[in-house]
Amino acid sequence: MGPESLITARAPAPEGVAKAIIVSFRCNSFFYKSINITSNDICNNFKLFLYLNYSKLTMKTYIYTLLILSSLISCKNQPKLSNNEYLVNVKCEGVFNGLRAYLKTNTNPRSVRITDTAIVANGSFSFKGEISGVEMRTLTIDGVNGQTNIILEPGEIDVTIYKDSIFSSTSVGTYNNNVFDDYKKQYKKQYNVISNLRDSIMKLTNDPIVLNQLNKKMKSQKLLLKNFGFNFIKSYPDSDFSLTLLNSAIGQKGFDMDLAKEAYDKINISIKTKTVENQIISNQIKTKLNKVKKNELIKIGEKVPNFSAPNSEGVMLKLNEIKGKVTIIDFWASWCKPCRIENPNLVSLYNEYHVKGLEIISISLDSETQKSAWIKAIEKDQLNWYNISNLKSWNDPIAQLYGVNSIPATFIIDKDGVLIDKRLRGSQLDNKIKELLDF
Repeated sequence: MGPESLITARAPAPEGVAKAIIVSFRCNSFFYKSINITSNDICNNFKLFLYLNYSKLTMKTYIYTLLILSSLISCKNQPKLSNNEYLVNVKCEGVFNGLRAYLKTNTNPRSVRITDTAIVANGSFSFKGEISGVEMRTLTIDGVNGQTNIILEPGEIDVTIYKDSIFSSTSVGTYNNNVFDDYKKQYKKQYNVISNLRDSIMKLTNDPIVLNQLNKKMKSQKLLLKNFGFNFIKSYPDSDFSLTLLNSAIGQKGFDMDLAKEAYDKINISIKTKTVENQIISNQIKTKLNKVKKNELIKIGEKVPNFSAPNSEGVMLKLNEIKGKVTIIDFWASWCKPCRIENPNLVSLYNEYHVKGLEIISISLDSETQKSAWIKAIEKDQLNWYNISNLKSWNDPIAQLYGVNSIPATFIIDKDGVLIDKRLRGSQLDNKIKELLDF
């Protein structure tokens, strides 16, 4: 049985129309089951029935049909949801009727599981079910490229899908979805700033002064974007989404430990213990933070450990032999773009404050095969200070000793080898050195 065999309603009386529609719906349901299509919303089936049979219905019958459908089932006035029920109303204008939509788990990309399906009818469909907590889900539609995420939680959720740009789709209605929507809007705004700067840089390659200013702005904006998630969480400490966002953010290499810890402490304890799932996520966050903390072996106010390594000519240099009044221990690599961008700032500091007692020791995390690139980078960036490396990349014993898990990384010590501050870059590093040596 196919759609063309659906029974049409031509009875003049409402009762006859109602009976015909019920029979048609049953045939329609049978058809879907026969091709393994499921729908959790009866309204979608009625909508699809009307769409497929519009040309076969008289105007009088069509009006009767709509009136009876309104009395039997109201697609707009859904019954009140229970405490654990969710209703996801999806609008998808331009998406072909009859296509199947999927609601999927996305907790583990390697084991994606379909939890519900629905059929597109007249540019919409819906999902309804029960859920005890808050879970992130992925929504896809056959024939539509890409996917969009929604937060599944009790309540009514309104989703708008843009088939030509599914990534721009919105989900609002419940608290966590509203927070998620705000996050996407703010993130996009920040990203657009970087995109516009990039376009400006491409157009001004012949103006070195303006280009330098734009590059500085770009550097600053990229840092803001990198730390955006941590700062966003502080604004929504009572959101389950904040917990999920933080867990994802600290999975990125080179995240800011201090900002991450500050964000975690900001999240309400009631959110961390709300559900079993939230407790699991909270424990995952604490495990990650503790792992990084263990690597943060050197604390401010403590004396740093001594080390030695060869320079580019193979001469061994020791920290205790080359300290100044203030010494910057800088971890970098020739292949590290942020490091190379930061180098001019170090050069400027060194040129200004070396006469006042500033020393810099740069420790490269290049490998043995990258030795020539390391030497060339020293010359090109004019790093006219102490440069050493064991040429063991991330297995460098000094990096492990100092708990370095991302570069560039700086440690500022005084003449006695006591750690004054760490992980400062740009203007923060400038201001710290000026504070210590401007007298």
